This record gives sequence, C-alpha cells and structure tokens, in this order.
Amino acid sequence: MERPHSLNGSLLDDLSAIKRIDRSDMLGKAAALPRQCLDGWRLGLAWKLPKGYASPRHLLVLGMGGSAIGGDLLQGIVGDRLSRPITVNRTYTIPAWVNRDTLVLACSYSGNTEETLAAARQAEAQGAKIAAITSGGKLATWASRNNFPLLTIPTGWPPRSAVGYLTFAPLGMLVGLGWVKRKGLGVEEACSTVEEMVKACLSPSIPTHSNPGKSFALKLVGRLLILYGASGGWEGIAYRWRTQLEENAKTLAFHHLFPEATHNEISGWREPRPLMKKATAIFFLDPSIPPRIRRRMNFTGTMIARQGAEVLGLLEFNRGVPPLTRKLCLVALGDFVSIYLGILYRVDPTPVKRVEALKRFMAKNS
Repeated sequence: MERPHSLNGSLLDDLSAIKRIDRSDMLGKAAALPRQCLDGWRLGLAWKLPKGYASPRHLLVLGMGGSAIGGDLLQGIVGDRLSRPITVNRTYTIPAWVNRDTLVLACSYSGNTEETLAAARQAEAQGAKIAAITSGGKLATWASRNNFPLLTIPTGWPPRSAVGYLTFAPLGMLVGLGWVKRKGLGVEEACSTVEEMVKACLSPSIPTHSNPGKSFALKLVGRLLILYGASGGWEGIAYRWRTQLEENAKTLAFHHLFPEATHNEISGWREPRPLMKKATAIFFLDPSIPPRIRRRMNFTGTMIARQGAEVLGLLEFNRGVPPLTRKLCLVALGDFVSIYLGILYRVDPTPVKRVEALKRFMAKNS
C-alpha cells in the first residue's frame, strides 16, 4: 500500500515512491533529452539528400502529436534565419499549393501514423520532393520502395520522448541543404548546458527546495492550466508544455499566444467566476520578446490576477544566454514539470491509454 504523502514535496523526494509510480521511467527519458538532441543533430548533418532537395522554396513538415512537435520547435529555432517558410501539417491532407518546389518532410516516429501516411501519398501525387524521418513501420517501407530519402532514428521511445531526434535531425538536414548556416546556432553548447541543468537542478535526487521542476509542479496541483507565449519563436515551446502536461500528467491545459490573446482571450477571463479561482496562467518570458508585446503580457497578467486566478512566470534567462539554450532549457523544464505533476497525481506518466484506445477504435472502423 502506498504511503501517504502531503503535497509539501515529500512524495517527490521519496525516490522509491517515484519508481513505483513512474514505472516506465519517463524521468529517465526526460533526462536523456540533451544527449538525444546531440545524436539527432549529428544524424541530420550526416544525412545526404539529393542535390535537387536544396532548391525548394518551402518546407512542409508532416506529423501528428509527438512526431509533429519537432516541426514547431524547428520553426522557433531557425524561422527567423530562413528566407523560406516552414509549415507544420497536422491532418490527412495537404494544401493545394504543394508542388515540385516544396520539400515535404514526413515525420512519424512509429512509422504508422495514418494521417501522415495519407498526407505523404498526396504529396507524392502533387510532385513534391519527399524525405522521411521515422524509426520504421509503414513509412519506412513506403519511402524505401519509392526511393525517397529516409533517415531511420533509434526505436524504443514513446513518440513524445523522441523530440530530440525529431527536432535536431531536421535541423541538421537544413544545415546540410544550405538552408541555414551552422555558425551561431550553438547546438553543442545548448545540449551541454541542458545536460548540466538536468543533473544539477531537475533530476529526482535533487530535493524539492532546490529543484525548480518539483517546486513548480507543486504549484500546479488541482489547477486548470493556461499557458501564454509570444509569437515569433515561442509557439512550439508553449505547445510542447501543453501536450506534455496533457500526456504525462493527464491534466487539461490550454495555450494562446501574444499579441493575439489581447484581441480576444482577455475578454474571456471573467466567467465562470468560480473557475477563475482554480485557474493558473503561466507566462513564458524571454528577453527577446519585443517591448510592446511584453507590455501586453504584463497588462494581461495583472488583469488575470484581479479575477482571482494565479499568475506564474517561468524562469527568464538573461540576454547573454544563447537563444537555442534558453529554448531548450524551457523544453527540458516543461518535460520534468509535467512528469512530477503526474507523480503528484499518482499516475504513471508514460501510458496514454486513451490514445491507444482511439487507435484500436479507428483500426476497427477503417
């Protein structure tokens, strides 16, 4: 029988209790993020694509769930460096504008994501240049049969835990194609910094009073979570936090972006009033956020607090820390916060039973 713990952090400092709840060691998978990013980066750099793949004027990333988030994070990392856009496509179909001048990167960790497979076949029919990243499955078979460039990444991870491969292998690919310059990215430095942060601040052996992942998770217990980032590079970070909270902690979370949120969502922070006192707004702050957007965020935070909700700001790095390091640190922090929150709810973070149930339902009704 599980020993009782109060919500003062004692559960999160009981390593044996953590192991009993986190039976598939999602914490260990989160700790592997920086090493995985570095491995994905090297795989992407070494991936030799046909010469003609450098010429397209648009990158369309196909994916769903944990296999798509890499495209969002990629967009946030290099979107401001590229002279051509990145679009992430999360459905069975693709836009009509996709043609031979489009590079389509099909990402499915399992290789069996039905939406991605359908979209990839449509991209082939529309004449796009296609490449695929997967650990195997139907996508690997299809890409090999059609002689499309294929990068096979290691198996054995839940798709959401393969984010390092699914973000940094495409980043290495773009460098190899000449779409973005390697100089100034700071991949190795970012991975090294995050690895040190995990060891020194986030791992289970670090007590709650010195562990921002544990202490932040404690603030979120029993709360409805609304995440706010800024447009222009932070979309993927906010969405990653949301999906990790949903899958690892099995808790509802929502997100929106500034300045758009100040044109609609601020009006909604009123009803239902009893819910306001159970809500927590989390703001992703960064020195790169333009001053006028920062003012909008400050105004909104003050207004939300007046409605009785809790307002929290995430760790803000100084401008001297490289941009990629700041973003990767926030990804790592979010992963750990979501897992620790799941442990506080006494749910194993790894299984996603409802997602699996849906897949079985769809298979029976195909």
